[in-house]
Amino acid sequence: MLKYLEESKSKNMKVILIDGNSLMFRSYYATAYTGNLMKNSNGLYTNAIFGFCNMINKLKEEEHDYMFVAFDAGKHTFRHQAYKDYKGGRKAMPDEFRVQIPYIKKYLDLINISHLEMDEFEADDLIASVSQMAYMNDDIDEIQVVSGDKDLLQLVNDKIHVTLTKKGITDLDDYNIANFFEKMGIYPKQVPDYKGLVGDTSDNLPGIKGIGEKTALKLLAEYETLDNLINHVSDLKGKTRDLISDGSEIGLKCKYFATLKYDIDFDFDLDALKKKEMFKNDLIEFFKELEFKSFLKKLEDDKSSLEDEIIEEKIKIDVSYEIIDDFDYDFSNFGDRYIVCEVNGNNYYNSDLLGIALYSPVNDLFSQNVFVTKDVILNSLSFRKYLLSDNLKKTFDYKKLLLVLRKYNLDIKNVSFDLLLGTYLINPKYANDDFYEVVCNFKNFDLLKDKELIKMMSKNLDINEYSLHAIKKAYVISCLEDDIRLKLDEFKLNDLFLMELRLSEVLASIELNGLVIDLEKLNKLGCDFEIKMNEFQEKIYDLAGMEFNINSVKQLNHVLFERLNLPVSKKNKTGFSTSVEVLESLAKDYDIAKYILEYRTYSKLLSTYVKGLIDVMDDSLYIHPLYKQALTMTGRLSSVEPNIQNMPIRTEEGQIIRDIFVSRFDGGLIMSADYSQIELRVLAHMSNDEEMIKSFNSGDDFHSLTASYIFGVDIKDVTKNMRRCAKAINFGIVYGMSAWGLSESIGISPKDASVYIKKYFEKHQSIDLFLKKVINDAKNDGFTKTMFNRLRYIPELQSMNRNIYSFGERTAMNAPIQGSAADIMKYAMVDVYDAMKELNLKSKMIAQVHDELVFDVYPDEVDVMKKLVREKMENVFKLKVDLIVSISVGETWLKA
Repeated sequence: MLKYLEESKSKNMKVILIDGNSLMFRSYYATAYTGNLMKNSNGLYTNAIFGFCNMINKLKEEEHDYMFVAFDAGKHTFRHQAYKDYKGGRKAMPDEFRVQIPYIKKYLDLINISHLEMDEFEADDLIASVSQMAYMNDDIDEIQVVSGDKDLLQLVNDKIHVTLTKKGITDLDDYNIANFFEKMGIYPKQVPDYKGLVGDTSDNLPGIKGIGEKTALKLLAEYETLDNLINHVSDLKGKTRDLISDGSEIGLKCKYFATLKYDIDFDFDLDALKKKEMFKNDLIEFFKELEFKSFLKKLEDDKSSLEDEIIEEKIKIDVSYEIIDDFDYDFSNFGDRYIVCEVNGNNYYNSDLLGIALYSPVNDLFSQNVFVTKDVILNSLSFRKYLLSDNLKKTFDYKKLLLVLRKYNLDIKNVSFDLLLGTYLINPKYANDDFYEVVCNFKNFDLLKDKELIKMMSKNLDINEYSLHAIKKAYVISCLEDDIRLKLDEFKLNDLFLMELRLSEVLASIELNGLVIDLEKLNKLGCDFEIKMNEFQEKIYDLAGMEFNINSVKQLNHVLFERLNLPVSKKNKTGFSTSVEVLESLAKDYDIAKYILEYRTYSKLLSTYVKGLIDVMDDSLYIHPLYKQALTMTGRLSSVEPNIQNMPIRTEEGQIIRDIFVSRFDGGLIMSADYSQIELRVLAHMSNDEEMIKSFNSGDDFHSLTASYIFGVDIKDVTKNMRRCAKAINFGIVYGMSAWGLSESIGISPKDASVYIKKYFEKHQSIDLFLKKVINDAKNDGFTKTMFNRLRYIPELQSMNRNIYSFGERTAMNAPIQGSAADIMKYAMVDVYDAMKELNLKSKMIAQVHDELVFDVYPDEVDVMKKLVREKMENVFKLKVDLIVSISVGETWLKA
């Protein structure tokens, strides 16, 4: 009896076989059409990795005993060898996609799922052969094949069902032995015969010319196989007989290529595909590298994962301290302190101050460790005096501390160390807003994450808990300061560190100043956008002959390519593409495509910018974006709530958004000061390219000069389009753009793009040598450096994978140039801020957008501000080329 039970338990097992190529292509192109691909802070594209991980995770949640993923290895299969045009005409894989593939396979390794690719066979063949291995095992009851490729439908039988992905992994179409004929009009084994007749455009199989779907289904219903049909071709009549007779050879060839291999000889058996435990610690590091916070959170919420996450024993923090709630407490004897400000939310501008922790590692009578409550901070004259004293203060996120204090009309002096900024400079990958995430790069302290504490605060967290959290953080800063300072000194980063500390004061001022919105104008703009959007919606409905959800890719696909039969220029695994690129192409001949593009423009402006700004605006009609000083890999600033640096400027409709930003002063003006081509000027300086230096210093139009030698015309004959292409080439060089990337950018072939790049470097050999040296130094050192020694680590240059290595090359070329330009802007911001302060001007610095500074100018100070800003920005550093600043003023940001 026991033996019978054991045998019963071993049966009814399930196998899941996955077409890895299909899933990862679907993952990439699901978001690629937007043009806004996911990246981590290192610049690595991650949209395909994220989508693939998400799909695999959902499949893993299903009950199964075995799982296997198959991939294509390339263009060396037996089909390619027999038919050189097999899958010919397919667009080359984008580099942005190719670089993600090794990470996709690494993910499978980390979650311990077997995967395979073989040079001579396609993924479909591997799945077919594994499915037969599973089918022959009596213990296997169900075999599920997951793909977006209908070639695999021929596998369907009494055990095997094929699930075709339609949208993600949630919208599925299942084909099984019971429903197959009803859905397809043929039987599974007839799929290759059907493809022999009608062909397959995705594989470049022509089929028999003139035979359509209906005819093919009718013929297979009568003759069952293509071979039998050809053997009885004389029984056919009229044109069909001639078509089959003439096309029989190509038809059989197409059937052969469409038929999957079931007999590949593997060096593993089914047991190798069994479900196994994943490598959780390594998976956590993988998700951290890619910055997949949602996946990390899921792992952290899984108690079993947390048990395995412990890498080393946590360092206990045992600090005694006192909570100060006495207004008369004397702070006059306090010396140097590690100081941490605690607030009750993620957005520190909108959050309430809870208190400030002061910690001293010195053990004497006057070295009390205290947590000062909000009431004491606001009412104690002794504490105010301490904040302004000569004693050194050391903190984490000086900008946050300064802004929170200034919100309450308090200030602080002599902040000499910021753990956040120090960590960011020694390795930008370490930086994070959350204190715990930063320090865990060094030691495993027993600390809560800030976000966990904030979450707990919603449950009326006791003062003892958040005060202890703050004191612990101050203690940890004291533990790490010496190590950080040693690294800053080792890499000659002290000057940059002092500048970043000063910049914190500037940014805190900008955040506190905020930008004023003309609400009436914003509301009117919103109404105008909505009217325009509705107008285009009605035009679309009228041309479509029906109402539908324009935002639904599936419904739009149906209307454009099935209902209206518009020509298909691009197809992906999910159907026909409705990307901007496709619609722009169609818009030349079809009004409906043009209207859809217009509809999308106004919909985006309305939801993201009009409603988005209203959501973050305060009662005084101000917005206060927060600047991320320690986030980007290159040193550039970024902003959130809202992202003021992402205000649209490329289209006339988008630029109108800037028209709602106005002065806070009666009669005041908005002033914009913009560095002209700063990154190209930095490149000229760093490469010491004589041609480029001469061009900039003589005031020539560098883009027109580039166009003249790229296109072989006199500069006076350079057209606008030539100049546009030359501009793309100039900036493409700065960003390490490949020939493929340049071809996509300006609409030429990769071959022509390669010729242009070659001509460019023939003219600017110093730039070519400089960029090659940057790559070589980064490969040897592991990092690049800006003019000011800012580091960016390039681990990709150690990769054996060609695509990852190429990505590292492009990153290495760009980082010193973009980083140096960012540093120059930061130094200029400090100089301008100091000069405005020295003259006690009423005007305000209100925004920084990459190469542009924005000011709210008091009416009597316009001329002073123009002169001051130009002088400071253009003379912040002496380069081999002139730094040029364009300054303009107007009643709104747009008019400036």
